[in-house]
Amino acid sequence: MSTINPGFGRLLGGCGGALLLASLFMPWVERGSVSQTGWEAQTGLDVFFLISALLGLAAAITGGRFGFFRPDLSLNAATDITAVWATTVLAWLVIFDWPSGASREIGVYLAIAGAAAIATGTGDFKVRSLFPKLPEAERSK
Repeated sequence: MSTINPGFGRLLGGCGGALLLASLFMPWVERGSVSQTGWEAQTGLDVFFLISALLGLAAAITGGRFGFFRPDLSLNAATDITAVWATTVLAWLVIFDWPSGASREIGVYLAIAGAAAIATGTGDFKVRSLFPKLPEAERSK
């Protein structure tokens, strides 16, 4: 029996994609009285975040179950990979690599939430038990 709820995963991935996409147009950085959006504050990473958001929306719309470049790699898997990287990069940016003298605005926190929602919604997690069963040969020792 699978514990995956594909309908909820699609909804979560789609909402996360929309949130990540919208957050790119919100203020991320404020230096003095000048505020910058995600598009203005990032050089190059903004395109990666856009791709991750669009993949999240595409996976939600299509169900993400068709092959993507390879028959054994689904759109959900590709979306999950990019969203995990986006979440990691955003967290690193906020915690360790934020410009000095600049304040963090709401857009960057919503971007992290959106990327994490995409990664959670599109991940095919099939955890059956916290501790996997040992093979028969190992149990008899």
